[in-house]
Parts: sequence; C-alpha cells; structure tokens
Amino acid sequence: MIRLAYALALALALAGLVHVASLLAVPRFAERGPYERLATLNADGSFAALPDEGEGADALPFRDPAFVEAACRYDVSERPATVTAALPPSYGAVAFHTLEGLPFYALTDRAATDGRVEVTVLNAAQAEKAEAEELEEDAAAPRPRIRIVSPTDRGFVLLRLFAPAPSARPGLVATALSARCGPAAP
Repeated sequence: MIRLAYALALALALAGLVHVASLLAVPRFAERGPYERLATLNADGSFAALPDEGEGADALPFRDPAFVEAACRYDVSERPATVTAALPPSYGAVAFHTLEGLPFYALTDRAATDGRVEVTVLNAAQAEKAEAEELEEDAAAPRPRIRIVSPTDRGFVLLRLFAPAPSARPGLVATALSARCGPAAP
C-alpha cells in the first residue's frame, strides 16, 4: 500500500512539473507572438494606438480598460532606436519588451523630466561602442537621458497612460500618438 501511495505521489509530482514546464514554454513556441500581432497595426518605427474593440483589439492580451495603450516595434540590428514620450501626471508608463513579449525594462511618470522621457535602446555591441565613444568625448556633450540594452535586436515598446475618466481618453490617445519611436540620429 505504501508503494502505491509513493508511486501515485511521484506520478502527480511529475505530471505537475510537466504541466508547469509546458505552460512556460508556450510563448517560445507560439507561431504568432505579440511582435508579429503588432505588425497588423503598422507599429513599425512609430506608435500605434491599440484599439479597444474590433480588429487589433486582441494584439496584446490582458489589457486594462482604464488605460490608453500604444505600441511601437523597434529593430536595433542596424542602429539604436530612440523613444520619446510625454507622460501625464495621472499615471503613465513605458515598458520595453523582447521579441517574445517578455518585459526587460520599464519606467513610469516618476522618471520623467518635465513630463517627458527619452530612452535610447541599443544592442550589446552598440552599447559597448557608445561607452567607448563616451569615454573619449567631452562629458559636457548632450546625450540621451536613459540608455538601455535590449537582450534581442527586435522588440516592442508599450506606452500605457491612465485615463481617470472616459472623457480623458481622446486626449490621452493624442498624447500617445505624439510619442516618437524610431531609429536614433547618427
């Protein structure tokens, strides 16, 4: 009887591990990840507002209806990308995601200077080159406020702005669409 209970417990534990592993592996094997789904919104190099209803509303799952969201796809394989956005005082956040949709960096309106954030996204090689150039240049030269290294060459930026009332949504959509995302100036 003890052997049967032990075998049953072992089988349940193994089944649980297989179940958890398969759930964690789903994003890696999905044919259309979030990066591909955002392609339908023309979000390459510029922000596109995520619609609340209709086609494109399911581009990113688990969206909060209290937020206005916009997304931009970037590719830093050739050169860095720059993201500039105005964040409202009510609440705003900018999150950077890998190709598979895993977030690797985020900031909120508290990181904004005069209500704006400017972030440069680089790959590892570009970051090394920029660091070497920075050591050679004068420290007083202007440079981006925040510089991050993307673990993948392609990914997307998600801009989320809190709408305290339904009447605030149109203004926040305009604010989201005024954000800039694209290749950095050489």
